[in-house]
Amino acid sequence: MPGGSKISEVFAQTADPHGWLSGYLRARARLASFMTEFHCDPACTRPGCKREDMQVPATIIDLLGVALHRRQSVSETYRRHFLLGLLADGRDNGIRLVLPRLRKPCPFLENDLCSIYPVRPLPCALFPEYPASRSDMEARAENRVFREYLCLQHPISLSPERAQVLAELRGRWEREVLVSGFYLFGHGRCHLDCRNLMEQILPRPRSAVAADIEAQSASQRVPPRSALEHFFREHLARHQPFVGVEEKIRQLDDPEEQARFFKLLQDDRLVKKLRQAGEDKALVFRFFDGQLKARRRSLLPEECKFY
Repeated sequence: MPGGSKISEVFAQTADPHGWLSGYLRARARLASFMTEFHCDPACTRPGCKREDMQVPATIIDLLGVALHRRQSVSETYRRHFLLGLLADGRDNGIRLVLPRLRKPCPFLENDLCSIYPVRPLPCALFPEYPASRSDMEARAENRVFREYLCLQHPISLSPERAQVLAELRGRWEREVLVSGFYLFGHGRCHLDCRNLMEQILPRPRSAVAADIEAQSASQRVPPRSALEHFFREHLARHQPFVGVEEKIRQLDDPEEQARFFKLLQDDRLVKKLRQAGEDKALVFRFFDGQLKARRRSLLPEECKFY
């Protein structure tokens, strides 16, 4: 199988960040296509690329890869094609992951083909095979969000070797997310607790949608995704640690800053610490009295219900 589990063993550190990035992206692309039997149905309407309810998270590696592929600066790539957003990360407890994501409809979909296919974000490369490897395809196919996805209507064949490759790709993505969060926010994954935002986002008189959500238990009330995203951009994104994200990304136009990020990505001890903190003592922000306040809390299954 191509590739390896440790980033630092795949590529030696180099003073040439362009060469390191190119090599890393080539290895990632080889893994994405290695021993796969999946092909998109020709009749597919590309709902995952077009629909707003399918959010695609991105890491700094994705930003750098797209910038390299399209010969743009990193800051221009981010400004035109990405934004800071809120993403569900497998929990239904009102906590959202704050991370750069693709604008939707996907700006890279051209004539129903991906124009950045070799450097597409790993969540795109993992779908739909990775859900199939976790045996939750049936649940996803029944979800109304995924009813238009032809790839979810039939079983997907995965060899043991392909399942192993998908697990490695998922591990690489998690590593990229952790180090991207550390670079952008000063710690690993950045979470936002949205459960107390209902009245601020949907004040009375409430719509029928809000009334439905009101019927949920108080601890589970979360505003609709579009309303929550708008509130985040208009109010929360101007607070630390989110307000400095664009400046951090602008700094990545400098090759020396890119080299610093690659060094962080290769630091196994840093990744181990970020992974441990992200699960047991995650930093979770909450908007209260006009301020974002953070506290450490566990996000392990004992406290959170997983899909």
